[in-house]
Amino acid sequence: MRALLLTLPAALALAACVEVDMTVEVLGEDEARVTGFMQMQRQVFDMSGGDASFCPEEDGGTLTLTDTHARCDFDKTGTYAEVMPSEGAGDSPADVQGELTYLGENRVRAFLPLAAMNEGMEDMGDDPQMLAMMRQMFAGMSVSFTMKGREIESSTGTISADGTSASIQMGVDDLIAPDEDRIGNFETILRF
Repeated sequence: MRALLLTLPAALALAACVEVDMTVEVLGEDEARVTGFMQMQRQVFDMSGGDASFCPEEDGGTLTLTDTHARCDFDKTGTYAEVMPSEGAGDSPADVQGELTYLGENRVRAFLPLAAMNEGMEDMGDDPQMLAMMRQMFAGMSVSFTMKGREIESSTGTISADGTSASIQMGVDDLIAPDEDRIGNFETILRF
């Protein structure tokens, strides 16, 4: 299970049982910081083997276990490749699979492949009992991503009033919506 939680598409494939709140702040031409948390129900964590490596300390993670939840708070600063590794790379929940591309003149393109969350969800959408169970079991859980910089030029997400961040948030209904209603990829052009 640990390997499934390490990168963004995997987290999105499990988004119905994992709550995610993540912010990526672009600090420079090849430096960014990712902060936030991933949380799942304690029984899901225990069923997956209760592996504390889900939240490695050496990668900025702090694991907290309660009777009801397993939560990983993380804070990691590094190069674009370290913070947003390419597909199949990364070794902690703080490694957001996506892409930061320097465009020159202090401009960066941030891309998170949220459309990957659709993979494997089609079958669940065809089973009314499964849908009802998911809605009940994971009510109130969400997946939220924010891109931050000095100025947001454009975004497929919601741009903050001060123009320094863009966010997107999804609930369980967004994950199991019909194809035409599902959220697409999250792309932001920003200045640092």
